[in-house]
Amino acid sequence: MVLMILMMLALGTAAWFGSLGQIRANSMKIESEDRNLMELQSIKDRMLAYAILHPEIYSDESITPGVGYFPCPDINGDGLSDGPCGYTSGINQLFVIGRVPERISNHFFSFIDSDLDPSLYWMAVDSRLVNDHGFFQFTTAKRFAPVNTNLDTEVKDQSNNDVAPLLVDGKDEIVMALFYAGPPLSGQSRTSNSITDYLEQPAINNGYNINFQSVGANNDVFNDYVITITRGEWEAALLSRISQDVSPQDGTPDLCNSVTDGIEHWFNDCSYINPVSRPVFTCDGTTFDNLAGQGWRTLVCP
Repeated sequence: MVLMILMMLALGTAAWFGSLGQIRANSMKIESEDRNLMELQSIKDRMLAYAILHPEIYSDESITPGVGYFPCPDINGDGLSDGPCGYTSGINQLFVIGRVPERISNHFFSFIDSDLDPSLYWMAVDSRLVNDHGFFQFTTAKRFAPVNTNLDTEVKDQSNNDVAPLLVDGKDEIVMALFYAGPPLSGQSRTSNSITDYLEQPAINNGYNINFQSVGANNDVFNDYVITITRGEWEAALLSRISQDVSPQDGTPDLCNSVTDGIEHWFNDCSYINPVSRPVFTCDGTTFDNLAGQGWRTLVCP
């Protein structure tokens, strides 16, 4: 009888510790997933901070780029932004997709915490907003203009249709979609940089828009977690800086007074950089030459 009781206690103890181990394993898994989802929100915040602080981050450029731009994605998996992007094989891409870059190393700006797996975080961005657009090349291949809150909500696709550059669950007015890939599903080996080994999203067709999905049939075939930066969030972030009136509080944004009107500056109207050796082009975003000035003065100054 004593032996039977001891055996029952031993079995019960083993079962209890086994259950406790399973609970701890599940708790650790949930905690890890929570951390990854929190990181995705942090990446969103850093992307908006990057857009606001763009002039300071690139203050060493000969023509200081203005606010509102995002980095090109990491295409080759080395953790760095790969530009120029947005224009390939003669096709103007409506959006650019790839991994979130870990950092902009030469300008000391990071997007992903160093203790997390950067291969699991992906981004798709309206290609008009990347700061290194392949269509607007001029020596340093930087696209500085024209980007402001008057940016059209629709663009022409390869079939000349007016469309939103990217959608999420059928909703437009999206400037960026951010993805956390989750653990690999059946058939995802993750030995390459292929998007399909990480994300369960529609096929990409260069020159056309896309409708990304945030919900799938079930967890066995879809585990992407998707958040967005909306057009409204992007505009609000930019205007919070553009409209600052700190000293003196005279009802006029400080930039209207601190930046001289008429000079080549991102706050002023768009101007062509090199009118001496080349013809003066209009600033309508259709030439191959780099332009300076985003037209904020006209929008916000009295």
